[in-house]
Amino acid sequence: MLNIQPIESEPTWNNFLLQQNSNTFLQSWQWGSLQATEEEKVRYLGIFNGTQQIGAGLLITVAARRGKFLLCPHGPIITKDEHSLPALTAYVEYARNIAKEDQAVALKIAPLFIANVANQKMFQDLGFRPAPLHIHTEETWILNINQSPDQLLAGMRKTTRHAIRKAEKEGVRIEITRDPLAINRFWPLYEKTKTRHDFTPFPKTFLEKQFTMFNKDADHAYLAIATHQNQDVAAGMFIQFGKTVFYHHGASKQLSSKISPTQLLQWRSIREAISRGATRYNFWGIAPENSPSSHPFAGITTFKKGFGGQAINYLHAQDLPLSWRYWPLWFVDTYRKTKRGF
Repeated sequence: MLNIQPIESEPTWNNFLLQQNSNTFLQSWQWGSLQATEEEKVRYLGIFNGTQQIGAGLLITVAARRGKFLLCPHGPIITKDEHSLPALTAYVEYARNIAKEDQAVALKIAPLFIANVANQKMFQDLGFRPAPLHIHTEETWILNINQSPDQLLAGMRKTTRHAIRKAEKEGVRIEITRDPLAINRFWPLYEKTKTRHDFTPFPKTFLEKQFTMFNKDADHAYLAIATHQNQDVAAGMFIQFGKTVFYHHGASKQLSSKISPTQLLQWRSIREAISRGATRYNFWGIAPENSPSSHPFAGITTFKKGFGGQAINYLHAQDLPLSWRYWPLWFVDTYRKTKRGF
């Protein structure tokens, strides 16, 4: 019989996840610690078959204005496919009791399960329904960087290679830094990007805490900053967890010239990831396949795919209603989805 046990040791928690080579940092101890600084209640839950751990699922109690809910971001992580249903069942039953304790109206899971009929049915049979909104990236673009630089360049779109070479020729320089004060250089570019693309930004304090948290005890985060003519023109924040480096935040300013520094910035970051021993480069979110050109992610999707790689599509976020008070939450999220168009 499976049982759930809280885990209180960071090495124990992260070592299990790293053994699974999970394609996310949202289940890491650092991410949970970051949420705790936002005054969210965080639980690190191990799933065991006797004494053998077969799964792990970070569980966060989110105190939203429209009602508390439980959130499992990109989880739970389970060792084998045959363990998926029993492990998920045990996790959900445990979460139900936590929901009563915390007065949460729903359990939201943004799963790292491949999008297919069987996985959707597994959640449906447990009482879940597709959430109105996605929570974390569901369509992601992955590049295998366990290749030589020449092989990686050959796998890129021709226009991407041309943009890299042109930026180098025109004097764009890329700086890689772990200095937390460099967030002060990232932030103005981030604000310009927010204005240009009209998205809801993370607060500066959250970005500062995220960068600091992942660099607290190890070198797990870095900033890449592109400069041209002594001005910062583009930047990215990157997180490493295990053998994967994630492109999590990006920012840039529009240049009057035809120089595009962002391709060179990514190329330099890919080379940094290789030097760190990473074998996988996760460009994070892209637009779903066959999305219209008006989709907000259309441009960034074309940009990311230019480096080569492949898409991985995860199951859409799932909601388990636990109270009638879930429905006002559902209504607000449905309205938000309709308003923003995706």
